[in-house]
Amino acid sequence: AVYAGTKAFVSHLSKHLRVELGPKKVRVCAIEPGIVGTELQDHVTDAGANAWLEGSKDTVDWLRSDDIAQIVGFIASRPLRVNLPQVFIMPTAQAS
Repeated sequence: AVYAGTKAFVSHLSKHLRVELGPKKVRVCAIEPGIVGTELQDHVTDAGANAWLEGSKDTVDWLRSDDIAQIVGFIASRPLRVNLPQVFIMPTAQAS
């Protein structure tokens, strides 16, 4: 629940920052990835979440950090007149 709450906060914060900073030509993009294979999984202490993570490896081809990095590079390389306010990046097989 806390994790979901913090993600919602970041989404709303991004919207407000766009309103405040857009007139100053500052772009704000909320990048919201699905499951990415990183060291984060090593810090999960919930047994149910760990079981889900292990099981998902058999059915979902997780994103890699370079997938996200390439998209960040694409977003940053757009002309200053272009802002991508929110980008969802999901493994093809991840439902939500």
